[in-house]
Amino acid sequence: MTTATVPSEGTSASSVTRPVVERGVLSWLRKNLFRTPFDAAVTVILLVVGGNLLAQFLNWSITQADWRVITINFRILMQGTYPADQGARLGLSVALITLLAGISWGIWGKLYRSTAFAFLGGVLLFIFVPLAVESVPELSQDAFGKYLGNQIAPLLSLLRDPVLLLVACLLIGYGVGRFAKQVNRKRAGRYTLIAWLIAIPVCFVLVRGFTDAQGALPFVQTSRWGGLLLTFMMAFVAIVACFPLGILLALGRTSGGTHKLAFKAPPRWWLNPLQWLHALSIWWRNLGNYPIIKLLCIIYIEFLRGVPLVTVFFTANLIVPLALGDNSIDAVLRAMVALTLFEAAYIAEIVRGGLQAIPPGQLEAAKALGLSPVQATLFITLPQALRIAIPPLVGQFITMFKDTSLVAIIGLTDLLGISRAVLAQSDFIGRHREMYIFVAIVYFVFSYGMSYAARQLERSGSGALRKIG
Repeated sequence: MTTATVPSEGTSASSVTRPVVERGVLSWLRKNLFRTPFDAAVTVILLVVGGNLLAQFLNWSITQADWRVITINFRILMQGTYPADQGARLGLSVALITLLAGISWGIWGKLYRSTAFAFLGGVLLFIFVPLAVESVPELSQDAFGKYLGNQIAPLLSLLRDPVLLLVACLLIGYGVGRFAKQVNRKRAGRYTLIAWLIAIPVCFVLVRGFTDAQGALPFVQTSRWGGLLLTFMMAFVAIVACFPLGILLALGRTSGGTHKLAFKAPPRWWLNPLQWLHALSIWWRNLGNYPIIKLLCIIYIEFLRGVPLVTVFFTANLIVPLALGDNSIDAVLRAMVALTLFEAAYIAEIVRGGLQAIPPGQLEAAKALGLSPVQATLFITLPQALRIAIPPLVGQFITMFKDTSLVAIIGLTDLLGISRAVLAQSDFIGRHREMYIFVAIVYFVFSYGMSYAARQLERSGSGALRKIG
């Protein structure tokens, strides 16, 4: 923001000019990349190194890479051994989730110009590149043309219909959300949350089924789930389940109150057993009104945060059936429960950090208004804590989405596990780079989408509050 300078004595107000603000690409480059000689040197070095790496990657991608390992195995990478004739159920579930995501985006977010251009550029890429290769045979004369015709165009043609359907559902949902927001934002947000709660079990039933082979929704065993489908289902169920469990754990750990008793130790108190009991009683009273609950929450959180996730997966997959004497428990269900219990401990600490960031005056004001402790928590402290904790919460959700790849070590064929199975085929031996680059792109796209959605939510929630404060 520019401000006018105050005129000095002997000068008129009309002679005072505002400072000139430079705009444009050159001004941005000079301000952000070439402000000082050191910045300019770092920029040049990074451009040289990055350009060299990019040139080597493009050369390898055009002359050596064989992306047909993706196009040939695309269906199995997406859904594993899920029945091909039941693929419409998966498409309906994805369309429903995308539509609700668009509605949520329209209510709590905003479609910026850069995002709209990105959508438009992606749609044009998926549509016109295959058409150009088919309509202009002269493109296949050189190496780059052969690369487009044999590698890129088939992949884009394969992805074109699903991508266009998802973009259409997302934009339609965004339009519905914007319209609902204009009518009544509060009611639209409430109904959207209810729709999310209903859509979760509906999608699970659509994917799993519940009838016999001849019914409308034939039952599909979870052992046939694989690829990106299994990754999504595990991450989706774990995120939905661990969030309320983490909140309960955080509330249980912070149930101690603010007033703490101090133990005034007399000289050589450790020689007197009565002083031991006195110190133990003070420690117990400092746990608050619910000491057993708080102690159990502390033990749960600290124990699960102190062990690796791989250990939890192995425990759920091997030790739990031995302890229960029943090996019929579904392996996917065991992995989902293990991931949920593990991540709930981290969510609890994030929410506890948000609760501790709330000024004490908020709770005191709630008590002054006559609110009970439960009402003050539900309507005053917890909503503010969750707004503050949006960035670390989303970061943990992204980590959880990527941690689902660890289930490959216990025999489940998620996206990473199914890619290893594909690379074990004799026709695709040695195509590790192509496969792992594709897997990395998939994880990046969805992780960036979650991060972008969090920034949108933060602008309408905690970010807006920070600007006001």
